[in-house]
Amino acid sequence: MHVSSDGVLIHWRDEGWGPEGTPGKTVAISAVELAMNGSTGEVEVQLTRHSYRAGRWEAATCANHLWAEAGRCGLEKAKLVVSVKEGATWIWAMIFLGFAHCSQILDGWQAGQSLWLIAAPALGQGTPATADWVKQPKRLLAQSNLRQVMRNVRRLYPRGQPLPEAVAKPVLYLFRHRWRMRYREFRLAGCPLARGTVESACKVVVQQRMKQAGMRGSRSGAQAMFALRCALLSDRWLPIQASPTLT
Repeated sequence: MHVSSDGVLIHWRDEGWGPEGTPGKTVAISAVELAMNGSTGEVEVQLTRHSYRAGRWEAATCANHLWAEAGRCGLEKAKLVVSVKEGATWIWAMIFLGFAHCSQILDGWQAGQSLWLIAAPALGQGTPATADWVKQPKRLLAQSNLRQVMRNVRRLYPRGQPLPEAVAKPVLYLFRHRWRMRYREFRLAGCPLARGTVESACKVVVQQRMKQAGMRGSRSGAQAMFALRCALLSDRWLPIQASPTLT
């Protein structure tokens, strides 16, 4: 099973886009399944049976909701638990404290973006030379060969001079998350490598309803709408039973 969470900004009534640190947050729990692609014949990883929660919470409260939703979905029975995320510290801390046995995976797209940031100062932003350079490190990352990726970086920026700040930051980002980039191992285990599910949850559960043109939400009204949409989109909507006719 897959566990994930992310923040999403909402235009709050009388508060604008909300004080720093309290955006809306969305929790998503999904089943991970392998399916055969009929056109290519390849086995693909699919996330299904999504279950959501959303609210305007601090990180600690969000962690409680993530844990509770995982319990509702029977996550303790899963053979393998994975979480694909980008690098926000509060999200990784929440996963570690609630699901210590979870396999943590850095979003593959996010890792690829770091390579573009590394190459741009030396080869130019969006140039063919940058695109050509990025191809090989991407293949190396797919094979979990971060050591060779760093050697390629050093060919662009030789030793003896400090890395430009714009380069040092993404290099440090990759190094800090190196144990979350064992992509070859994760791929062979049938794990997802992208965090599209939680991004989709933020869009479908929150943004489609709460970020329409000119729309602002109150705290109480938004939380009520979150609860309704999570129940509907998680297939937990219980129809109201008609009252028996009085005779």
